[in-house]
Amino acid sequence: MHAEHPFYGVRRLSLHLGWSQKKTRRIRTLAGVVIPTLSKKRRSSSAPAEIAAAPNALKRFAVFRNEARPGAGQSYRNMTNAGAWVQDFTHLRFRGEEHYLAIVLDLKTRQVVGWRFGTRHTSELTLAAVLDALSKHPSPAILHSDQGSEYLSYKHQELCQRMEITLSCSKRASPWQNGFMERWFGNFKLELGNLNRHGDLARFHEAVAMAIFYYNHERIHLSLKMSPAAYAARLKEQNQRSKSLERVLQETGA
Repeated sequence: MHAEHPFYGVRRLSLHLGWSQKKTRRIRTLAGVVIPTLSKKRRSSSAPAEIAAAPNALKRFAVFRNEARPGAGQSYRNMTNAGAWVQDFTHLRFRGEEHYLAIVLDLKTRQVVGWRFGTRHTSELTLAAVLDALSKHPSPAILHSDQGSEYLSYKHQELCQRMEITLSCSKRASPWQNGFMERWFGNFKLELGNLNRHGDLARFHEAVAMAIFYYNHERIHLSLKMSPAAYAARLKEQNQRSKSLERVLQETGA
């Protein structure tokens, strides 16, 4: 199982195998299995922003972990019920050249709903990822990002106004306010591994696409206890059942 999912920690392995975490940890230790640590994120310089940063529309969903001790920080778990997508991009270095991956993540299902790959981190790249998501999924209530100029563009603003989407931005130097996306990239780059092992650019692109597919359809998400795609399918089925029941009740006058 470790060979199939080399970056699964104890909790994911225990879910997959149906073992207790104690048993999983003991046997993993005996087998000498070691999981690499997360890499640090690096930001490239950006062009000036075209629009002012929008206020953080997700902040109202955050709650103090301990009301009596505000210094203990806030929990952002309730943000998953905000009807929001979050977005960010990262750099991937392949054979001495920088490439950039822009991702759009559905907070409810944790599913990657849109993505684009390019050689420049521009607003065109990040907008293309949003358009990719909108071409396959209903529009969100909120579209959240950090304050990178790649997201503070007239094109993003016009698209969101047209689609009646609320733009939202994290406060500067507050990466935890887009923590779901930060964590996603950390795990993704770790699991993607050494990029230079791919023979050419086409295989490099294919590896990125396959890694996103693996995350969406195969990899267990700890909060969901299943893959994001399976969770999204379950939610869709539940919504369809609720609508069918509501229609029957209306028809029978119940």
